[in-house]
Amino acid sequence: MTQETISKLRQISGLAVLTGEQIGADFCHDELPGSESYAPEAVCEASSTQQVSELLRICSCDGVPVTVRGAGTGRAGGSVPVKGGVVLSLRGMDRIIAVDEAARTMTLQPGVLLQDVKAEAERHGLCYPPDPGEKTATIGGNVSTNASGPCAGKYGRTADYVAGAEIVLADGTVTTLGADEGNRAVVGSEGVLAVVTEVTLRLIEAPGASVMLLLPFAESGAALAAAAKIAASDFEPAVLEYMDGALVEFSGKVTGNPVFPTEADGTPVEATLMLTLEGADEDAVESRMEEFAEFAEELECMDILVGDSLSMKRDFWAAHDAFHTSMEAAKSEAEVNVTLPPERLGDILSYAKSLGEQGGYQVMAYAHVESGGVHIHAVSELPKAEFKEAAEAFCDAVRTRCAQLGGDAAGEYGVGYANLKYFKGSARHAGLSEAKARLDPAGILNPGKVVEGC
Repeated sequence: MTQETISKLRQISGLAVLTGEQIGADFCHDELPGSESYAPEAVCEASSTQQVSELLRICSCDGVPVTVRGAGTGRAGGSVPVKGGVVLSLRGMDRIIAVDEAARTMTLQPGVLLQDVKAEAERHGLCYPPDPGEKTATIGGNVSTNASGPCAGKYGRTADYVAGAEIVLADGTVTTLGADEGNRAVVGSEGVLAVVTEVTLRLIEAPGASVMLLLPFAESGAALAAAAKIAASDFEPAVLEYMDGALVEFSGKVTGNPVFPTEADGTPVEATLMLTLEGADEDAVESRMEEFAEFAEELECMDILVGDSLSMKRDFWAAHDAFHTSMEAAKSEAEVNVTLPPERLGDILSYAKSLGEQGGYQVMAYAHVESGGVHIHAVSELPKAEFKEAAEAFCDAVRTRCAQLGGDAAGEYGVGYANLKYFKGSARHAGLSEAKARLDPAGILNPGKVVEGC
């Protein structure tokens, strides 16, 4: 990247261009544990589609890499400038343009935070269902990785709610895509095909009422068997989470506010299921709960704990969301996020636990049962430098085993650069490579990620 290119970028009206010491360290990494820092030559903070178009036209002509960045909350290195060049920050494009209650859509810029999307939908009596754990991620990042989360089993992923998108191609061309075409070309492509500058999201009617239930189990196998029965029933839980007892205990100690049970009648809890039942109103939910109580007699759970007040629901979700943040208290930690056929969750969990027993470190996990997404953490008392090699071997072994079990080793976080070697050879990799060659022949968009040859 030359000073001439930087000079051209500075001539774009309203575009903030940062260089040298003006570039903060946050632009050099995301939240991938143990990741290295990669500094760009420039950070450009855009506020309009026109600015993005002009920037890409310049960078395409000059052969300068462009890495798009939202909030930087990813955990696969997807927004990290591994090839240098320009980091294009869209955080300033954070305007909710319109909510159409009749059509049940919301049109917005990519820098709007997920938590604000959800809050705005609720203000209009509507709901945006995708619910990945990081609520301070941008909607553009969610679209980029086709984010999912605990509600994916019933409600689907981000792709199911993209009704349209405005994108800018590598050469600066601006185009608008409809739902089907937009999903194929944009959602989940992690910024290697185009830059999303506006999205129209589909909303749904908000559930009239809901209740959260906790089902503790003395054995993890019984919990997984119960989860499979619940998933196959007609209860249609909006959420069905498997939570490892070791993780619940670890997180509760870190936060100092344990919410989930660790024992029942003196017996240790090895795993807990958390589920949400929804209905048109409180009476419907109450009736559903009574039916579930009868059904649960066959599940071998130790108890049924009910969260029916707003404060209890918030407490349950806060404790669940603390799983990730509590890991920061560990001396050393590594995470693997993979997606498997739900019936294979027990296989990957027992395999990961066996690796921990062999290696002398603790393995803890939780899973979105219906979608098969699982988060596995390895925690060690060794210093980070001493645990690094074992952590890398652990992550590699779990992802390899995941692929053998018919799963997706890239998981919910996306491919980025961290999961690239596990993504190669897949049908989706081949399709994205073909689209990349057609839409970005110079390979300037997010090089070093998802597809090779950049």
